Amino acid sequence: MSNNDFNENEIKFRQERERKVKEFRLHIDEEDLNRPYHLQNQNPTPNNLKAGENKSSERKEINSFSGGKTKAQLEKNMKKADKLQQKEAKKREKRKSKKNKRIFLLIWLTMIIMAGIILSGYILTGINDMLAISRPDSKEVTVKIGKDDSFDKIIDTLYVNGVIKEKKFFKFYANMKHAEDLLERGTFQLKTNMDYEEIINYLESPYNNEKSVSVQITEGMSVVEIAKKLEKAGVTADKQAFLDMCNSDEFDEDYDFIKALGKASDNGRYYKLEGYLYPDTYTFYENEDPSLTVSRMLSNFAAKNVNTLSAAEGYDKKVSVEDRALDTGYTFDQIMTIASLIQAEAANTKDMYNVSSILHNRLNAGNASEYAKLGLDSTVYYPYRNAKSVPSSLGGRKFISTYNTYDIVGLPAGPVCNPSSEAIEAAINPNNTSYYYFCHDSSTGEAYYASSYDEHLYNLSLIGD
Repeated sequence: MSNNDFNENEIKFRQERERKVKEFRLHIDEEDLNRPYHLQNQNPTPNNLKAGENKSSERKEINSFSGGKTKAQLEKNMKKADKLQQKEAKKREKRKSKKNKRIFLLIWLTMIIMAGIILSGYILTGINDMLAISRPDSKEVTVKIGKDDSFDKIIDTLYVNGVIKEKKFFKFYANMKHAEDLLERGTFQLKTNMDYEEIINYLESPYNNEKSVSVQITEGMSVVEIAKKLEKAGVTADKQAFLDMCNSDEFDEDYDFIKALGKASDNGRYYKLEGYLYPDTYTFYENEDPSLTVSRMLSNFAAKNVNTLSAAEGYDKKVSVEDRALDTGYTFDQIMTIASLIQAEAANTKDMYNVSSILHNRLNAGNASEYAKLGLDSTVYYPYRNAKSVPSSLGGRKFISTYNTYDIVGLPAGPVCNPSSEAIEAAINPNNTSYYYFCHDSSTGEAYYASSYDEHLYNLSLIGD
């Protein structure tokens, strides 16, 4: 080869090298940039590479033209790209976490709103039923409430008969009114468009009961006589159950004046509640619970004599009958006992105040005086009215009462009947007299009073006794 040929080839080689350097492009797969650094050199086969094709035909290999510095720079760039990718991944995770929190908050708020909507809907439905807005049609229905029906059973009965539509809301309202223990039992005619207040008021009144019974308890009736009358009227099927209730301690927690009497087994009384079953006309229902019957009478007594304050002579403020009774120096029960004796012995209201003065004069004379024994006929056979009323099993006329004031000194253990307000007033405020004796003409009812025993004998001769 000549020198000219050698030079010419050298020139062509250089020209070719320069051309390749100018045309050189660094081909890097984009997937490698997104792949962790330690996996980037694995060079996975692209999905679009045909069988039999060599990767070298897809991209040019970094050859000797790159040099060592280029490779080092490339590795540095790869590591930097990997860090950027990891940093970007953390940012994506953070953005995702924030997004999840926003979604959770949105769901939570949605649930709260939905619960509020449901609750408000329930309240609105309940209020509509409470005001009878949802029950505009007036239809009269017969509702039967059994003697032993529970509160829930009563609510079910009202619901079945169309009187209410919302059982839980009605129960809530009734509990707020403390009506659970006040609802009467029996048969009622209710309307389907009555609001809750009307329904409760209607069911609390025995006057609305179709099976109601009106019974007049007159002044001076004893517990035994009341029991007989209630049995005859059909209020109680068992008079003994009523008598047992009148001698129980069941009402002590409800009425302080009853609790003050002590235990029924320890106070020496025939019937603990004698004297406190207030005489009045009552409406009961057939075969009602004796405790309900007694409670109604005691409540009436409390309303008239304990809870009601009224103006009275000698007081600068309104006081109850109970407080006035205590100001006499006697206990309230002792005044009630005196009132019962006045009720049983006096001929009329005017006579009550003189009979009261005689009892007070004798009691004030002391146990050692000749007047210590009150000697009242009404106490001889108590708890019965007279010898004829005493059961034969108890001995009839041979019956000996522990209340007999011909035998005992002072007052008996308790009242002998249930006195009127007039008798209680006479017991608290007797006439001021010097009398120690009295008697009545059996034919005319006229009363005679005496300050001495001789005067009393004379009065007895006048009435032919």
